[in-house]
Amino acid sequence: MKLSCPACGSAFDLDAAVNDADGRRLVELMAGIPPAVGKPLIQYLGLFRPVKTGLRWSRLLKLTQELEPMIRDARVTRNRVTYAVPHEAWAGALAYLADRPKGLRLPLKSHGYLLEILASQAEKAAARAETESENRKRFSPEGNRTGNAEVVDHLAAARQESIERFNRQTAEDKK
Repeated sequence: MKLSCPACGSAFDLDAAVNDADGRRLVELMAGIPPAVGKPLIQYLGLFRPVKTGLRWSRLLKLTQELEPMIRDARVTRNRVTYAVPHEAWAGALAYLADRPKGLRLPLKSHGYLLEILASQAEKAAARAETESENRKRFSPEGNRTGNAEVVDHLAAARQESIERFNRQTAEDKK
């Protein structure tokens, strides 16, 4: 059965892929990748195709084997820091790169740019979550009052003292 690669347009025989050991392992590996990530992953892998030749099954298998554990675990480790990266983020980053953003040098040599994008997105998401958590603590009645507790207590005491002084003055004026 002849198929056409959606990433590069090359024609290939599915029977030959299944009969080739690397091709068969690649097909098996791709079967375990979430469907939402599968299509953009295939398009992304096309970015590794050398200018004058096609990608070998062995190279496609190696590239996919590098990413599959990270996709499966929904995690990326970059600069010794591990980030949670949901499958939707994987699909979005892969699709973004498959659209060949301006300045992208082809063919790609490694997954470094992809992993940097995912790590950056994860850092931004973590920062947003932390800011939202701090805002909930700061502005909720049950929230933590540390830092401002003394100021709030002082203002409340000064207000109460002012009210009592006003009441005493009003009582003296009536006499």
